[in-house]
Amino acid sequence: MRNGVWILSRNHGVLLLFVALLMGFSCVMNKMDHTHKTIVLEQKSNGMPIQVTIIKDTAFSARMRLGPVIFNVLPQIVIWTEDSLGQLMETVYITGADFKKMRHAGKNKKGALFFSECFPVWASRVKAAGKELPSKEKPYTDAVTSATPQSSFTVQTRLRQAVKPYAFFAEINKSGDLNAVYNKENNDWVGQPSIVYSVKVPEIQPGLVCSLHSVGHGGKIQDPPAIYSDLSDFDTALKQVRAIAITFQ
Repeated sequence: MRNGVWILSRNHGVLLLFVALLMGFSCVMNKMDHTHKTIVLEQKSNGMPIQVTIIKDTAFSARMRLGPVIFNVLPQIVIWTEDSLGQLMETVYITGADFKKMRHAGKNKKGALFFSECFPVWASRVKAAGKELPSKEKPYTDAVTSATPQSSFTVQTRLRQAVKPYAFFAEINKSGDLNAVYNKENNDWVGQPSIVYSVKVPEIQPGLVCSLHSVGHGGKIQDPPAIYSDLSDFDTALKQVRAIAITFQ
């Protein structure tokens, strides 16, 4: 106490959490902002400008309780392009790959392995192309990544390659999204595997809008990386996003 005013230490957050525990209160650690966000990535490239718009669905976020603490769990998302042979051209956007102020315990602990288990399809394309997955030691730059948005959002960026992509892909996965078929016993922290979306791109021209549609899932952690078409055992994982669209500008 100083001059009649209580001064809290740097650890006041821990103190307040301890008090909440003693009094039986709940504490939400990451409050949600449901407004539609626009994320502008670095646009130093001379490639075609595009917008990636993702509209959330009913299971975009989920609440996880650890004692008195409640976390809003958000999905991890990656967007990439491929050529006609199914080879990675470029990663257009990925959530949380810069490791700045990283609060996600799984990412901090697993590093590159987190992305390999979270996005098995994308990760296999990255490795096949001789590129590296993001990690604390080798994070991705602001040109392709941002923190996971809390609601529907639009990413404004540019394609970095002059060669036009044959297809766009998206892979989406939310930690701990368990159901009767996919649980901690058979798929560890992942629960329901990643959902993969795709669209083939026709003749590209300004104003063209292409919608991605689900084409399968990424399989369990122990499965060979591939797109598995059977989605019959999925529920909430299919309700993370309602629409994904690429707009060429």
